[in-house]
Amino acid sequence: MMKILVLAKQVPDVNKISFDPSTGRIIREGVPLSINSFDKKAVEEAIRIKERLGAEVVVATMGPPQASDILNESLRMGADRGILITDRQYGGADTWATSRILSRLVEIETPEMVLCGKYSLDGETSQVPPQIAFFSGYSLGTSISSIEFQQDNKLILEKETEGGIEKIRLSMPIVISVSEKINKARKIPEGTPDMHSRISVLDASMVDANINGQRDSLTIVAGTEKIQSNRNVKFIDLDEGIRLIEDFKRQNPKNSGAKQEISLGKPTKSKAIIGVALDSPDSSFEIAAELSRISNKEGFEVLMIGNIEPRKLSGLPCHEYYYVNARMNDVFANELIAFIEKIKPDFVIYPSTVNGREVSATVSAALNLGLTADCINIKYEDGKLIQYKPAFGGGIVARILSKTKPEMATVRPGIFLKGTSNQPFTVHEIKSTHESGTELLEYTPVSGEFKPVSGSSLVIGIGMGARSREAIKNVIEIGRSLDCAIAGTRPVVDMKLLPRQQQVGLTGLAISPELYIAIGISGHDNHTVGLRYAKKILAVNKDPEAPIFKSSDYGIVMDSDDFITALMKGFNIV
Repeated sequence: MMKILVLAKQVPDVNKISFDPSTGRIIREGVPLSINSFDKKAVEEAIRIKERLGAEVVVATMGPPQASDILNESLRMGADRGILITDRQYGGADTWATSRILSRLVEIETPEMVLCGKYSLDGETSQVPPQIAFFSGYSLGTSISSIEFQQDNKLILEKETEGGIEKIRLSMPIVISVSEKINKARKIPEGTPDMHSRISVLDASMVDANINGQRDSLTIVAGTEKIQSNRNVKFIDLDEGIRLIEDFKRQNPKNSGAKQEISLGKPTKSKAIIGVALDSPDSSFEIAAELSRISNKEGFEVLMIGNIEPRKLSGLPCHEYYYVNARMNDVFANELIAFIEKIKPDFVIYPSTVNGREVSATVSAALNLGLTADCINIKYEDGKLIQYKPAFGGGIVARILSKTKPEMATVRPGIFLKGTSNQPFTVHEIKSTHESGTELLEYTPVSGEFKPVSGSSLVIGIGMGARSREAIKNVIEIGRSLDCAIAGTRPVVDMKLLPRQQQVGLTGLAISPELYIAIGISGHDNHTVGLRYAKKILAVNKDPEAPIFKSSDYGIVMDSDDFITALMKGFNIV
């Protein structure tokens, strides 16, 4: 019988985390704890596979003794066994150390399939699944929204990326991280008994991973700070709102955001820094520009490596670009590992995308390097890369340092100012001889009517107050006319009114546009955590007490449909 191991995490309610500025400590005492929502979907998927095909479902977690509560919940949902790994020796483990410990459990249990959520809501790294896959020698599928079994231990998976859906074929044994879309977790029937008796407890001596959480972690938290909202809404009328948008469009006629012309000097040091170009030319220009700014101060050679064709990167501010002609992540990661070992850079920066996170975590596991995910800033000081990472929904930012060289981080698209250069870069092509374990069967891009949300300087967000199909259709027309991206809250996406790739919020994307127009959005934390780094927010809601106004710079009290109609009229959209 097939065995499925589900890895779950107990997380705090990120909306109830508080912060003590005098000590710099995150206050967790009294904060409700629950199973990470993505991990709960992984438990649900394992149980569905068991009910359909037959399987043993084992759910495991690593944490303090009270983490057994989420195992009990999983057992009451229909899992067969629970495993709690708990030992003070493992306290303070970062993602690399956690992955080493959990990969030891994979070795003990030898499941055909390991399921987990695509990330935890308190950390949002997406690093553990790829690292476990590497340490365990398993295949890897990340951000998976559909699993179909075939003969000969083959699976067909649907993988969600920022640009669309990939249909891929992979072999078991496999590690799979599941996306929000994969299922809706069941409710536990009333009267289902307590099942703590089915939970086994393992300490460090029983796991035998030879890991100490504090000592062996490859990254350390150098400090934390709370992000204070300095937004004070100014209520304006409709005409002022339209003028605000008109002024923005005059300053950003192509919605491409601000750009900086960079004159990249000759390197004065023998050391290099590396940026990774994956998925999007926009994020590649952002990364290259930030590395160039650091280089102009420090004298590094700026090297970019990626699988984006060089012709799409004309003007990229770097000294050299290494083009890897490889579509699949496992092949690209192998070439990048060899490149890093050869170049020995000071640090490496990746885009914080589905593929960027997967590749960076694989490299981290292969080379035993510290990795910080989803950074909103980086600084180079005294020979160290200081990495600023949001956590707990973005309300708190941690300063992270790596114990290893090269230091590595993924950076959020849209955070850094894009830069271009008139100086041509040298192109080298790397022709890979590696074969991919992933077979790409089909790729369905997001409809062309939807501009990618990440990296767009103007974004219109749609909430339940503007959820009619007519309103959505009109907003899409406005988006086409203004050359802007359309985003949605989770309920709007769940109703299939917008593609999943357009969702912004706690279980969607975090974005940083120059201007975000929130239409009919109530403004609960689950959505606004994805907007913390928007430069300006204009909110439209008929309820003057709507929470969205507390997170906005400008507010218009108005019916959403009336505002959409007025916007179409104001910009002569038929």
